[in-house]
Amino acid sequence: MPESSTTIGHPVAPASRADRGPIPVVGVIGGIGGGKSSAAAALAARGAVVIDADAVGHETLRRPEVARRVAERFGPAVVAADGSIDRRALGRVVFADASARRDLESIVHPPMFEEFGRRIAEARALGEAPLIVLDAAILLEAGWDRACDAVVFVDAPREIRLDRVRRGRGWSDEDLSRREAAQWPLDRKKAGAGHVLVNDGDAARLESEIDRLMPKLIRARGS
Repeated sequence: MPESSTTIGHPVAPASRADRGPIPVVGVIGGIGGGKSSAAAALAARGAVVIDADAVGHETLRRPEVARRVAERFGPAVVAADGSIDRRALGRVVFADASARRDLESIVHPPMFEEFGRRIAEARALGEAPLIVLDAAILLEAGWDRACDAVVFVDAPREIRLDRVRRGRGWSDEDLSRREAAQWPLDRKKAGAGHVLVNDGDAARLESEIDRLMPKLIRARGS
């Protein structure tokens, strides 16, 4: 699933806290290149179970029934020689057409959310982690925050984010702007989070902020 896809419409209301388990689920969001995965990794180093929404999206596209529906909707141009979905080709289509993006989400998001639920239940059954982290760029847009007890926004200046995606993905300023346009504005995402972490390249500061925030997140289930 492309990182910068989004759902247009109204997010589903969060579930009642009475329906949730004893280990809090924390959604981690942020701008593209903001370093949310670094924050999630720091939480993992402190014992959290991390669910990577991008990885789940990729696995979901490999399911035969999902791949079939995607191929039926988008045609042979998005199908690789081995019959799998060509994610690059699919991304070019959906980033250029909001209607196509919504169609893709209607196919892929439901099974992704089911898989999140399965992994959350599995982690809670083990009962060993202090937190379960859902690392998902489009957590709010997709309404996946309904599975979360708390949401953390990872903040970084645009120039730092641009430098990261230039070095890591070969993107230009225009590439970043185009991908960001497919997500909610950052101020809206930040307003939808209960906590903010700064990840401006100072690794020591990020570690310190994680240590400061961790006890608050652990208490989120009872708040």
